[in-house]
Amino acid sequence: MNAHAQDTLVVDSVISSNRSGIENTLLGNIAGLRVKSWTGTPGVQSTINLRGLNIDPTDKSTMPLILIDGIPMIGSPSDVTGINPLSYFSADQVERIEVIKNIDLLAAYGVQAPNGAINIVMKEGKSGAIHVRANAFAGANFVPNNDYKKDAFYNFNNMARRDVYGNGGIVNEQNVMVDGGGDFGSYLFGLSNYQDKGYIKDSGFGRQSLFLNAKYNISPKFSAHFYNNLALTSRNGRYAGEFNRELPLPVINDEGFVMDKKRNVGLVSFVGLNYQFNPAFKASTVASLSYEAASRDVFVPSTVLNGNVYAASVTSKRQLITINTSVNYLHQFTDWLKLDMTLGNELRTNDDRLTSVDGQRSLESGGSNFVKVVTGYNANQVNALSDHEMEKIFSFYGKWNWNYKEDLDINMVLRTDGSSFYKNKWALYPALGVHYNLKNTLNIPVKANVAYGKTGILSRPETYRGQLSGYGDYYGGNELGVGLLYPAFADAKSIGVYQLDAGLSFDINSSINFSVNYFNKIYKDFTYQRYLPNISGIDYEYETGGSIGLSGFEFNLDGKWIHTRDFSWTTNLNVAAYKNKVRSLPADIQNTSLAYLGALSKGDAVTSLIAYEGNQQKVIGNSEAKGFGGISNTWRYKNISADVMISYAWGADVAAQSFTSTYFADQVSNNFPLKSAETPYYTTSTDATGRTIYQGISNIENASFVRLNKAALTYHFGSSLNRLLSISDMQVFVRGDNLITLSKYSGLNPEENITGIRKRDLSYTGTPLPASLVLGLKLVL
Repeated sequence: MNAHAQDTLVVDSVISSNRSGIENTLLGNIAGLRVKSWTGTPGVQSTINLRGLNIDPTDKSTMPLILIDGIPMIGSPSDVTGINPLSYFSADQVERIEVIKNIDLLAAYGVQAPNGAINIVMKEGKSGAIHVRANAFAGANFVPNNDYKKDAFYNFNNMARRDVYGNGGIVNEQNVMVDGGGDFGSYLFGLSNYQDKGYIKDSGFGRQSLFLNAKYNISPKFSAHFYNNLALTSRNGRYAGEFNRELPLPVINDEGFVMDKKRNVGLVSFVGLNYQFNPAFKASTVASLSYEAASRDVFVPSTVLNGNVYAASVTSKRQLITINTSVNYLHQFTDWLKLDMTLGNELRTNDDRLTSVDGQRSLESGGSNFVKVVTGYNANQVNALSDHEMEKIFSFYGKWNWNYKEDLDINMVLRTDGSSFYKNKWALYPALGVHYNLKNTLNIPVKANVAYGKTGILSRPETYRGQLSGYGDYYGGNELGVGLLYPAFADAKSIGVYQLDAGLSFDINSSINFSVNYFNKIYKDFTYQRYLPNISGIDYEYETGGSIGLSGFEFNLDGKWIHTRDFSWTTNLNVAAYKNKVRSLPADIQNTSLAYLGALSKGDAVTSLIAYEGNQQKVIGNSEAKGFGGISNTWRYKNISADVMISYAWGADVAAQSFTSTYFADQVSNNFPLKSAETPYYTTSTDATGRTIYQGISNIENASFVRLNKAALTYHFGSSLNRLLSISDMQVFVRGDNLITLSKYSGLNPEENITGIRKRDLSYTGTPLPASLVLGLKLVL
């Protein structure tokens, strides 16, 4: 399915990132696309949000749809390894990145793209003789302003920080691509290697990938397109950068003895067939596979666990298969009126499998060998677990584009999605958009657009298929059994997402363009749990309801201020200002799984920070920024170019829990706070014995920031090498990431807290974000 994007980023025209992950190249370059660098652990995905909202801040359904040449891929990190699937690709493989936000294009993807879509268009072979492109860079990571007083990650413990942080890990990448083409078609073949040792001792991330992009003309009317990217990735080090780190902090001397290896195999592959019956009629079929196998081995010695040893081995396999068949028809009614119509259907199959085995025993029961533990040899207890989730979505869609005098475009979309799990399977997603260029009719250099439509979000699989889980006592010799923990929710349905878009684009002159866009999204009918008195063995039931909203403005300015033979200066400035709010919540919310939102009223921000003051819940801040964006400048003087990209955000709060104020409620006579220097706010939790814990909040901080995110200085050797050495282009560059951050936040990274709360145990908090500086070379032969 092809769609015209609102924003297109040509990758070779912007600064690439030294960090792995294509999203880091997008950071700060697209209005409304928030890429939060929440952790410095290499190989971990930055938080990606494109007009997305959910009642659960850690839920992955806020991610946009990720496409490779229009083909869906598995874009979210595995729960087992946390390795970023967008790190399977090098930025040098990518031609451009298309960002799709407006509803009259998104509705064509149905439940796949309720929060926007990012289409990564790969480089293709060029006709003519063989071309060889190669590039490489190498450098080091370091932590700027490495002040232990700001480093909450090790409880402000300077000794622990010095023991665990390295002196700067090496980061490097090498890419080689060969391409060519002729009447038969074109091809591009390449190899890529990337290594990032991070800056935490005994950690690091590596990727090796092999890719092929080929088009073949079988006949004048019949053509085929093949694409394949196979990547091997691995990461070592206990701190994986997942939301929850599982082991208590701080640990000082035992880091080097904790083994935690994570490995992924990622494959994105598709074949497309196109037949052009005549100039007006074309048929296409694309079959694709996105596959990932993720495995993790963990071993924790007795020195960490007070005499016990622990080991685990976990494997997950995720598979996404899509088959998309469509016909396209072009018809010109008159010289003024044209129709571009596409009708198609899509089959999407998700298949996720998980198996794990883990065990723990005392040191006296037979040593600390990892293999002995996970195989059950001489172990007191070893558990095995498996889970299998499969879902099929079958869809039909139609897209109609009417064009009048090249000035007026009307987009009409109708899609229906049927899930294999829903009782009422089919949901309908219509949209209508109008785009008008006023230049020809009114001689005003303005383009206007308005659109309205609907998409949807599938509920979590457990709600509509029931909770299936396999379990067994592996050491005892029992066979692994699969059971239904609770039944499916018969009335489950997709969350309805209704979206209004409107925008204006001004061409101030041939060199300056300014655009402003407004959107308003309403999410309806979430699935949540209602707790019941446990009188019949059932603790809860599911319900559907609730509504939240997200709206905002996005501004973009592109300017070519100076363009002469020897000197040029271009700028991109983008700003987004968003607001989210509660529209309605369930009655008697305290008896539901949404009880944590109980302090909110209609109109309050869904992303509010909530704590107790006395015995009453109170809103104490907002975890989401009111605004964010980026500004980039490129200056060129003869053969030298300089690029600078700055990202920023304002209006976000962080509630910092106290590292020293944790109490059992019954031991402090239910009085809080106990320290006058701290705020009167606290959160509550319950331990395994049912005792209530009070956790104090030391302060509420402003997480606004301005960051020099990327900078590069490049020398272009020009045409002289072509005459001497047959080199078409050669560049030498110095590039830096995350060089300076200006913020009032007391920690090292104002974006490090996923939920807006810096928890005492630092769960949902990333490792400090390092800076990096590299030296590189690019060649085109």
